[in-house]
Amino acid sequence: MNKEEILKKSRNENRKRDEMEISVHNKSLKWTYVVLVLTASIFTLIRDINGQPMMDLSATVCFSIAAGNIYKFIKLKDKFYLIIFFITLAVGIFATVRFFMGH
Repeated sequence: MNKEEILKKSRNENRKRDEMEISVHNKSLKWTYVVLVLTASIFTLIRDINGQPMMDLSATVCFSIAAGNIYKFIKLKDKFYLIIFFITLAVGIFATVRFFMGH
């Protein structure tokens, strides 16, 4: 192998590693969302059973998901993410209002 072939092979290997890291990062974010929603749901249920305010957890989850989806929309221009953003933003605002009302 000459110098150019070695450099080309090295670049291709680095590119594959970068793509794998991006894929792993994206999948980890999906699992982060799933665990965030599940744990917040469990804590919300427990707080509701005990008569404690619970809407703060709902608002936190909704605003987190809204932030992720508006970022995806800005970068990818896929309207699906914009729709999800508005839905989760509206639910987050509703939950925030309910929280300040004592629910």
